[in-house]
This record gives sequence, structure tokens and C-alpha cells, in this order.
Amino acid sequence: MKENNLELINGNSYLFEEDLTVGVYINKSNQSAVLIDSGANKDVAKRIDQALKQNGCQLAVIILTHGHQAQLGGVSYFKQKYKHIKVYATSWTAQFMEKRALENWLSGHIPCVTKEYEHNESVDMITDIIPYRDRQLVIEQASFSIVTLPGHFPGMIGIITPDQVFYCGDAVFGDKTLMKQKLLYYTDVKGARASLRKIAQSKRYAYIVSHGGKCKDIASLVQQHQQLIDETSQFILGLIREQPMTLESIVQKVMNEYQLQNKSAHFALANSIVRSYLTELSDSSKVRATVNDGILQYYARTSAALL
Repeated sequence: MKENNLELINGNSYLFEEDLTVGVYINKSNQSAVLIDSGANKDVAKRIDQALKQNGCQLAVIILTHGHQAQLGGVSYFKQKYKHIKVYATSWTAQFMEKRALENWLSGHIPCVTKEYEHNESVDMITDIIPYRDRQLVIEQASFSIVTLPGHFPGMIGIITPDQVFYCGDAVFGDKTLMKQKLLYYTDVKGARASLRKIAQSKRYAYIVSHGGKCKDIASLVQQHQQLIDETSQFILGLIREQPMTLESIVQKVMNEYQLQNKSAHFALANSIVRSYLTELSDSSKVRATVNDGILQYYARTSAALL
């Protein structure tokens, strides 16, 4: 059921959905609103603000799941308009909020792409740091569960409202995203696997994902993610088993396999993802990196080259 552009999920928990989803929790005793993420930019933030006003609400708090632009892009608008609001985030997200160039650094962008962010930093936006552990957090007289969800972004969290609505951030992507993109973005593959297991084992009334809104079958969606992760891992390992390979050679094969365009941004994305998979494969003793004549190459542990 929609109430002036807010879709009721359960109890006091809502979502605002356009291209991406923003969570909304309304304390009916005083009509204060808690946002889970803030929208991708100023324009989206304005529409969220209008929806809150139409429902007679006053924004009090923003909780950020992680430090990507799509989640924190509206914070500046809200902070400028409502001086009193609090913004909660983990220390990782706070650092990326204050130093926007770090997002490109994490994604592996080349220097010329990073420069555009050098003078676009947002300082003193975060008012409260959330320790990175599973815990309860009382906000606006309501108790929220903070759930650590590593994998997609360092320090990412999910939030469970008192209505048992689990806002998962980007730990899980919706069906439409999975139909378009089979190469999923992770900075920590081992962490992503753990987060998916945690979500699958939780028993909540509803699950909300940033890219996809309300999820009808979380078990099936998690299983799809696990399968895609396994397929990517096996593809990369298979390449290295055929012959020792450099990072760029692996990235090239991955870009071709997943039909990524020959653009610097796509290369940076693939490069970051491949490095994450190589880290997991190395930690599990399936591959080994060796420098030969100034060139870093990856070998399968069973390769004759290592005997």
C-alpha cells in the first residue's frame, strides 16, 4: 500500500522507490522519520523530502548502509536544509563520505578519472559513528538491529527495524539487476559469502534491497547470488589453471566473458572485482602470485610451474 509516494511494508516501516530504494521508518508518536540511505543526489533527496512532508513527517535521522554515491548522495541536501538531523554511519562510510575520491580509489579507477572528485569533498556530514559489529541501536525511541554485511563495500551494514523489516543495502541485488549483470561487484568475496549466509539464515517479515525494492523470495535470491559468485570464481580459476596469467590478462578475459564495454570505467570495475576474487583464491590456497622479471603472474597451486 502506498501513502503519498511511500510504500508501507509493515508497521511503521516504508520504502521510497525510484531507480534505487530508500528505507523510511516513521515514529508515529511524534511523526519523526528515520531514513535508511539518502538517495543518489539532490533531486532524489528533494522528492524524498516532499514525500515525508505529504505524510506529515519531520526528518530526524539518516542511517547510511555504506559509502557509495547512490546511498549518500542526498545527505548534503538534507544537512543543509535541516541543521538538527543526525547522520549515522560506520567509520568506513564516514571516511568515504568525507573523501569522495576514495570511492574511485576503491574501484580501481585510473588517476585521470579520479581528479574530478578532488575538490568535491563533504566534511562533517556524519554526526554519529556506528561501531562495526552486530548490535542494537536505539534511535528516535525505537530499537534497530545493526547487521554487519561485508562484501560489496568495506564497513557495509544492514538495518532491521522494530517491524522486522530487513534493509539489506547492496548485500543483495534484485532480480532485474541479476538479469542484466552476472558479474557482481564485491570488494571482499569471502565477506560477501558470509553476508549472504547471514541474510539467508535470518527470519524476517520482509527484505528490502537498494537495487530492487521489496524482495519476495530472499532464499531464492541469495541462492542466485551464491551461484553467480561460484561461477565467476571457477571461471577465473579455470583461466589460471590453463596457464600462468597476469592481472591484466585475467581482467581482459573477464571483460570479454561478461561482455563489458571497452571503457576505462568498465576496466576499473572489472579490475577491482578480479582482484577481490584473486584474494579469496589466494587465501584458500588455490592460486599463488609470483613476480618474474618484474611481472606479477598468478599460478594455480597445482601448476607444474610451482613444483
